[in-house]
Amino acid sequence: MGNRNKKECTMQKRGKGIDRRDFLKGALATGTLSAAGLALAGCSPQASGGDGASASANASTKGGASVGLVGGAICAEDWLGEMPVVDEADVYDTVEVDVVVLGGGHAGTQAALSAAQNGASVAVVEVQDEKNYIYFGEDICSYNSQMFLEHGFGPYNVGDIVSEYTRRSVGRVSPSIIRLFVENSGEMMDNLVALTPDTSNAFDFDDDQCIIQVAYGDPSDDAYPMELSGYKTWPATFQTQGTVSNTQLIEGREEMSRITELETYCMREAQRLGAVWYWQHSAVALQLDGDAVLGAYAKGPDGKYLKLNAKKAVLLSSGDFSSNADMVYNLLDDVAEWSTRAGADRSALTGMGRDGAGHKLGCWAGGAIEPHPRPSMNTMGGMPGPWGTCPMLTLNAKGKRFMNEAMSQVVNANCMRQPLGNIYAIADADYLKTVQSATLDHGAPNWGSPSTVQTMVDAISAMKPGPEGAVIPQCGIVKKAGGASTAAIGGAGMSDPDASTGEAPSDGATEAAGTGPMEGVGPMGDGGPNLWCANTIEELLGYLGMEGEALETALAEIERYNELCHAGADTDFGKDASVMFPVEKAPFYGSVSENTGIANAGLVTLAGLLTDENLNVMRADRSGTIKGLYAAGNCLGQRYGVGYSTPSAGNSIGMAMTHGRVAGKIMAAL
Repeated sequence: MGNRNKKECTMQKRGKGIDRRDFLKGALATGTLSAAGLALAGCSPQASGGDGASASANASTKGGASVGLVGGAICAEDWLGEMPVVDEADVYDTVEVDVVVLGGGHAGTQAALSAAQNGASVAVVEVQDEKNYIYFGEDICSYNSQMFLEHGFGPYNVGDIVSEYTRRSVGRVSPSIIRLFVENSGEMMDNLVALTPDTSNAFDFDDDQCIIQVAYGDPSDDAYPMELSGYKTWPATFQTQGTVSNTQLIEGREEMSRITELETYCMREAQRLGAVWYWQHSAVALQLDGDAVLGAYAKGPDGKYLKLNAKKAVLLSSGDFSSNADMVYNLLDDVAEWSTRAGADRSALTGMGRDGAGHKLGCWAGGAIEPHPRPSMNTMGGMPGPWGTCPMLTLNAKGKRFMNEAMSQVVNANCMRQPLGNIYAIADADYLKTVQSATLDHGAPNWGSPSTVQTMVDAISAMKPGPEGAVIPQCGIVKKAGGASTAAIGGAGMSDPDASTGEAPSDGATEAAGTGPMEGVGPMGDGGPNLWCANTIEELLGYLGMEGEALETALAEIERYNELCHAGADTDFGKDASVMFPVEKAPFYGSVSENTGIANAGLVTLAGLLTDENLNVMRADRSGTIKGLYAAGNCLGQRYGVGYSTPSAGNSIGMAMTHGRVAGKIMAAL
């Protein structure tokens, strides 16, 4: 499929092209575009052995013209296609269990465990091989766990936290689904701790094997929630910090990341209770009977199929669709539009996750993906420099200040809307005051590990003024000995065995840096300087590459900013007075990111299938649910709204684990 500007996409009607906006206006005016019509056009249910394709698939043309509704979404192309038909002669074995879990990542493992703990028989389909599987990440978010309470954090009001998620999403989440996470995440964490044997030091706080992310000075619990520019944050993030080599090796594995270790204990317990993992299998089709799901088919390494009959339910927990360029292009409208305008090929839009096979299965069963704007893990971070997401004075390529820098969760989105070119962060000798003022948002300075911040401070103190700059360690990243590469994503169980494997590569080192693969704004170059030092502001701006009118504008903007700081009120953009620190004391520091205008899916996409409050996938017209089909992890929608803005880091993994655990209990009780 060619990379076409969406403005050129047309829908075919009697041989003439009409744009999709006019099509919708006409359809709405005549009443022909009903909710039921959306459902039928998007995802018509069909039996796995049937020959009926979805209406959207039938609407596609060889010329690549717009196909209308695909998976419940108005798309330029048919990314969905037809569900494969499995010939029973190619089935090598049939298993019958209560619960079938498609994808053994964070969500799938926790679902299998909880279903087994509640008496259900379980089969897990996992694309990775048993000897080399990994789970990605290092941070786990939970609220009101016993472990956190014992460390003096909480209990916190569930309703307040749910309200904050809803506010950050601009109302585009399901508060009930958010509440499922907030209310049950503590129990999920307690179960994780209980299943970790005494031979492991993964929860050894005294030996710095783990931390709880806190604000500067480790304030008392009365300081939370912290609030800055209207955003609230809570200390709810458990971060693994030990080396990847375990002191007590797990049988069959010489080493693994700490989070893989913790999930392995959960997997082993599920297996002890009777759950069976089918390694190197990828789910390709569902067994359908009308609008009910009866099971699935999974393709094994030899090309033969395993038929899985589910007496109770099937869970879609196979991760996101960020590695599927066609799905990203058609479903992440903002990513596609930004990048197409900047001349990028769609191959540049992909992220680090999965291929969307679980989303397709849900649509083939009659479900639909949540509507645009669809979230992706590409909206946090964006602040230049080694200091993480803290409210440094920020200027665009024209030298203009353009935002309230304390609203850290929208910094990247604001940067994307600036003229192409550099984004600059400017500070002075008192930069540490700004670092200390940061809250607990994603990518914030990691005060749970003071030595990490001190390493950055020491490196900055050793800088000499000059145009060469220096490479300063990020204070939002805890360096580890070894560890899984961010290119090797673990934990999925879906269809393309050649795709990178992974359920939720979330909240790992790249995210914590605040300068990872975000939406169009990134560091100037791998391994190059990320901070410059100068004796005067003019010299600093020159080292950063400013000249001419941009330089003069920047000098005026910094002068204006200092005036606002001394006045104690940001009457330009509303930045909190408590974090308005003037830039006037030498030495001066500056950092640069580049706004290329090219967006991508980031670490993972976060848009998922529409479900009810019990995680049961809904029919596309929302007239009811699809019997026997559930979703968790990045297959689950209505969690993040317009982007990945949450009141605590480690959220994607924590939510995947919690919703998986809740789904397992629900399915076992059917």
